[in-house]
Amino acid sequence: MWADLGAAIDDFLFSNSLASPTQSLEDQQCDEALDCKVVQLIREEILPQAKHIPKEFILKIVSLLNKGSIHSATGSPTVDTESSRKLREEFAKSCFETLLQFSFLSGTADAEPLEGSTLHGGVVNKLAVTSLLHRFQEVIKKYVEDERLSGKCPLPRHRMAEISFVLKAVATLTASLKKAPPENVEWSVWQQLIGLYPHLVDCTTSTSAQVCRSLREALHEYVSLLSPPHGQVINGNSS
Repeated sequence: MWADLGAAIDDFLFSNSLASPTQSLEDQQCDEALDCKVVQLIREEILPQAKHIPKEFILKIVSLLNKGSIHSATGSPTVDTESSRKLREEFAKSCFETLLQFSFLSGTADAEPLEGSTLHGGVVNKLAVTSLLHRFQEVIKKYVEDERLSGKCPLPRHRMAEISFVLKAVATLTASLKKAPPENVEWSVWQQLIGLYPHLVDCTTSTSAQVCRSLREALHEYVSLLSPPHGQVINGNSS
């Protein structure tokens, strides 16, 4: 049953069927609102029971949330009109917030978790943060490559919205990780987060004011992560 349920949710949120070309914007927004209700169901009824549900199903659910948390995963590469640009942005935001809520930084005294947030099983915790960071890196690398190839031609608006969203999400995630108790954050997560820094620096060549604002916010969060090389002596104390 669990495998079939996971497949059903996948097919519903990421259908391979193309929408009718005559579908109105209002109908598209209604479809997105329904997708957000499914994510809300996952947040309120499935993930809180993670310890009592098969691990494979939870992994599938977290994978779907990760897939939905970035705009490009929605399968609309040609969307670039003002009316369609925001389509599924609420869905992406809902997926991202759900992943963040059920990461190991939620439920801490200083983390300012989402309403109703509780700390749940480790399988959700580590996978949520790790998958987010991996997806962030993919989007940032792809953006830098595509902008370099596009020359003086700006990328489509939905791509600019996507990278801006990701950079802001990096800032949010970094700030939350720093607030979490040190023992709650595995060393591998810090390594993955710091490994994202060179890719953020590559974004500094962007000519978009929107991207630069979001990038500045993300880079400022890295200041407290800077430290001298291991073994250096500072004021008589070894680091």
